[in-house]
Amino acid sequence: MQKALTRDPPIRMLPVLHSSLLFVAVSFTIVLLGCARSVPPSDADNERNPYYQKAKRMYELSDYQAAAGLYERALTVDPQSAPAHLELGLLYDEKLGDPIAAIYHYRQYLALRPDSDKRQLVQDFIERARLSLAGKLPQAPTVDPNQVARLKSENAGLMQENIALKARVAELERGVAAPPSEAQDSAVDIASSATATQAAIVASSAVVDAPKPNKHIVQKGDTLQSLALKYYGTRSAWDRIYQANRNVLPSKDQLRVGQELILP
Repeated sequence: MQKALTRDPPIRMLPVLHSSLLFVAVSFTIVLLGCARSVPPSDADNERNPYYQKAKRMYELSDYQAAAGLYERALTVDPQSAPAHLELGLLYDEKLGDPIAAIYHYRQYLALRPDSDKRQLVQDFIERARLSLAGKLPQAPTVDPNQVARLKSENAGLMQENIALKARVAELERGVAAPPSEAQDSAVDIASSATATQAAIVASSAVVDAPKPNKHIVQKGDTLQSLALKYYGTRSAWDRIYQANRNVLPSKDQLRVGQELILP
């Protein structure tokens, strides 16, 4: 009787122990799965992407367009590849001259790697690309308001003189009789009006075609393109200014406020 009492309790506890162990095992498995899902792929895993490796080789061969295409294909295979986004940002920024695409890929990198130790550096890259983009946007030419007002005034005067000349010519064509002295006075008046008109046109041309200064002090917002438009009438002449100032300009986009530039 005593032996039966000592064996019964372990038999009744088996289902309870089995349920507890099963619960612990399932919970541990769920925790492991959750951790596995929360860990992003490492950069080493991303670099095993065959397109990523081919892109790096094409970059080393200086075939930057092909390298960009291969990095894009690497992202097609793995859209979460942060290194591919960073490499594409650098390619578009430094080699292909596309600051808009560069900014997009830099931001994608930061979205995928918000805690990266390169975060500040990539943010600096974004600001650099924004400045480069601003330099490429067309800018309105600077117009002197006083010059515009002067030209309008001269134009109004020319129109009045033109009306007076037309009226005098019409009068002469109608054959209006006039004493010789009056006819002579009329001819003198016409000649005087024509001379005044010619002088006004010359003065207007002198204002418009004023000689270009030989030097320019860089102001805030100045770019080589805006200076070329201001002094030469076309943005495509920016290279002339750049070539004349290569000794003080590290690149075409690095103008400093207060810097003196030579205008060839």
